[in-house]
Amino acid sequence: MAEARRLYPDFDITRSWALPDVPPLPDEDLGRYLTRLGFSEAQLQYTRRSYGNATGEALPFISAEAALAEMRDTTGGQGDYRILDGYDSVYTHLARGLDIRLNTPVTRIEWSPDGARIITEQASFEAEAVVITVPLGALQAGVIEFAPALPESKQQAIRSLKMGPGIKLVYRFAEPFAAPETMALYSALNPPMWWTPAFGHGTGEVVWTAFCTGDWARELLAQGEEGALMKALDTLRTEFSRPDLRPVDMHLVNWPADPYVMGGYSVTPPGQVAARAELARPVANRLFWAGEATASLPHVATVHGAYLSGERAAQEVLAAR
Repeated sequence: MAEARRLYPDFDITRSWALPDVPPLPDEDLGRYLTRLGFSEAQLQYTRRSYGNATGEALPFISAEAALAEMRDTTGGQGDYRILDGYDSVYTHLARGLDIRLNTPVTRIEWSPDGARIITEQASFEAEAVVITVPLGALQAGVIEFAPALPESKQQAIRSLKMGPGIKLVYRFAEPFAAPETMALYSALNPPMWWTPAFGHGTGEVVWTAFCTGDWARELLAQGEEGALMKALDTLRTEFSRPDLRPVDMHLVNWPADPYVMGGYSVTPPGQVAARAELARPVANRLFWAGEATASLPHVATVHGAYLSGERAAQEVLAAR
């Protein structure tokens, strides 16, 4: 990455975000804002491939105000880090000693000043308070019925945010084909982002993963599962000049088709920055809200944002009691 930033200044600015101190307009999207700053088409294309793809949508759907808040935030430190034992080690640790009911979809939540009742396909549960961590896409689809209905301000917040499409395409190969020091790449083709999760593990497995959102994901999903996997494979073949490259296995992770997710992760559209705080606000000290869509702006659409929102919701429950 450091070498790519040194060789390609147009790419570097999309990593450093050393932008002039020009405030965005209230309803300005990121593409229009960067164009107003003087970004070239090459710089905009790098932004679409890197920042836009990581954020979860095409530039016209991303609030410039929200994007700048993330670009200028330094609380997370520098660099990216991997959990070598896998993400499941995080929630396995957090769930120790708790009564966790798996495969128990919630269909209805009844709430009042006296408490709440959670109705599932198998049983119902009484509670003093409910912490709702359902992904934004499922909330927008109404997979859970609320009785009485949520306040209009809460419903408006749910409608105002956007759940961008996000997919992963995973390939396993019999033999290595990349240089040992190569762990990731950006492509001018689709998918634009690739990495090998096997890097550094010493397992002997050769696995490459592609990730794309927004228009990149829409283009691939329009091909169907087999078509998406083959089109993405053509990109990998092109990048490594290996037209003969054939995977042993390949798999499409289609989050928009998951009935409990219905998208990748939440995106702040232009003019909707305030919707985050409204979505996070408790209702009648009975319904509390967590999940990445309720996190503060620099941390939305991240695992650590979801974690921090859970801590915040827990504190709100304790304060209400």
